[in-house]
Amino acid sequence: MGKQKEKEDNRKLSKAEQKRKEQFELLKGKMESEGYVQEDLTIGIVYANVMAIVLCLPIVILLAVPFQLVNEGKEMTWSLPYEGLLVLAAFFVLIVVHELIHGITWAYYAPSHWKSVSFGFMVQYLTPYCTCNEPLKKSQYIIGALMPTLVLGVLPAIVSIVTGRWMLFALSALMIFGGGGDLTIILKLLRYREKEETIFVDHPYQCGLVAFVKK
Repeated sequence: MGKQKEKEDNRKLSKAEQKRKEQFELLKGKMESEGYVQEDLTIGIVYANVMAIVLCLPIVILLAVPFQLVNEGKEMTWSLPYEGLLVLAAFFVLIVVHELIHGITWAYYAPSHWKSVSFGFMVQYLTPYCTCNEPLKKSQYIIGALMPTLVLGVLPAIVSIVTGRWMLFALSALMIFGGGGDLTIILKLLRYREKEETIFVDHPYQCGLVAFVKK
């Protein structure tokens, strides 16, 4: 895992990522001049994908049980490949919406709002992303990271339990797994012992964030 993380850290950056890196270095210099030290809270893409299964599978099972119990005996059909392809198509569209929800939430909290939010795509890992280049409070970052999984995963799953729609449940399960990387970052952030003067900043091109802690 360590070698893979190092490989990801040293990947070739896009022009937008390089620009954000330069802006981050300026911010880092300013924070260090004010007596702050940087603590890394990033994670590797491969690690995030593994943890997505570890964290999200129990959630999906927890939602699948009431779905089965509530809808037991109801006639529910699954027409493959048409409905399966429809779910996959909707999933790829909602991946974009997922990142947009990140952006909307963080833009609400960030001082410069939308000017502080950037979107991109890691071609090497076929991974879209959203990042905020301004400092956020711990709670603000967590809310922004969690919101897409709640809106596109958990809430539709609850609706599917009530309505008995298999397609909606399948799509919500995919979106919960799609938020596995976010949940991994949230878990790492929750386990992080915040000092009295700590500022959290999204990393400009890696998965996760950094904390600037006053000495």
